[in-house]
Amino acid sequence: METLIFSQSAIFRLQQLARHLHRQTGARYKLSTTQGIVGLLNASGETHSANIRHRYAAFVNELDDEQLEKLTEEGLRKEAAPMSRVLYSRRTG
Repeated sequence: METLIFSQSAIFRLQQLARHLHRQTGARYKLSTTQGIVGLLNASGETHSANIRHRYAAFVNELDDEQLEKLTEEGLRKEAAPMSRVLYSRRTG
């Protein structure tokens, strides 16, 4: 398993997501491992909270296609994406 390296802004967004999900569910995820990150993202997809969905989308927007593919290979469920990446993509204008 290859270690993923995220930008500082992606790490910040991931920490925000983890904090808000912890407040809502009480669950904690080990963000120092790929499996912990995938678990956090999959759990985020199971919530109906607009706040968590927004933070999820903000994190995903910080990732490149290679990082998203690697997370999918590690177990990220496609249906875990609560919002389309296009909605928050700077690449689409």
